[in-house]
Amino acid sequence: MELRNLKDFYEKQTYYDYSETQFKGKTNLEKRVSELTFFVNVALFSILLAIIIYALLSVLTAPIAVPVAFLVSLSLFLLCKRGLSKMIKHVLR
Repeated sequence: MELRNLKDFYEKQTYYDYSETQFKGKTNLEKRVSELTFFVNVALFSILLAIIIYALLSVLTAPIAVPVAFLVSLSLFLLCKRGLSKMIKHVLR
């Protein structure tokens, strides 16, 4: 780039906003960890749902067992997530 005079300099100068220069996207490791977390959550919920449905079908009829199993497995899943997050925070201290 050759500058002939000061007017030429101002025409070719590029201005950046401070917030644009400070934005950092997720790294590949963070993306992979979030994907793994999502699939682990799906797998944990589906395993809990399958086990609880199987147990409740041996005791109750299907129209009653499936909704009850869904509610129970959802509550167990949420409790497991909270427990695991508290345990990880406690271990990392």
